[in-house]
Amino acid sequence: MKQTVRDHLDSYSLDTEQLNSLKALAEQRAPVNRHHFPAYSLVIAGAIFAFLLVFFLTPYMLDKNTVRERIATEVVNNHIKRKPLEIETRSIEELRNYFKKLDFVPVGSVIIKQRGLELIGGRYCSLQGVKATQLRVRKPGSDTVQTLYQTEYKKDIFKDMPILEKGGDPVDMYVKGVKVKIWVEKDLLFALTDIPDE
Repeated sequence: MKQTVRDHLDSYSLDTEQLNSLKALAEQRAPVNRHHFPAYSLVIAGAIFAFLLVFFLTPYMLDKNTVRERIATEVVNNHIKRKPLEIETRSIEELRNYFKKLDFVPVGSVIIKQRGLELIGGRYCSLQGVKATQLRVRKPGSDTVQTLYQTEYKKDIFKDMPILEKGGDPVDMYVKGVKVKIWVEKDLLFALTDIPDE
């Protein structure tokens, strides 16, 4: 039986001439270009790039909004508490003389001036862990007091904020029904509680 199977399989073997003919046919086929990338490889590479771009940019964008929300929340919480002022004055010069432990010099703001707000006084505070002034301002003759924060603008902490000198407009945030304007002016970060729009 084994011999019969061997004889049968040997009958299907190629002789030398048939083998050479088969090799010649194989060599006539077009050579495979190993450096050609199929189109789907580019699509996959593009999808990976887009994913990585979204993966790395999304936290940055979310973080920017989160920082603004944290600033607004901290400002509103302290505005509502209304801790006593350490100095009562309408003079920015007196404030500068009082706030000697700061890493910056308190300044007047274009926005405060445009709104016709006057200074009442201030106290030492912090904003997101950075030394700050917590000032109180109001319209002359009004009982409505607004809180104004000033601190050094540290981009690594506060991220990108609108800069007035570069044409940026203050960002408006609402926390607990209180409107907060946030902006950068004269290299200081400002946050002002505002009377909400009716």
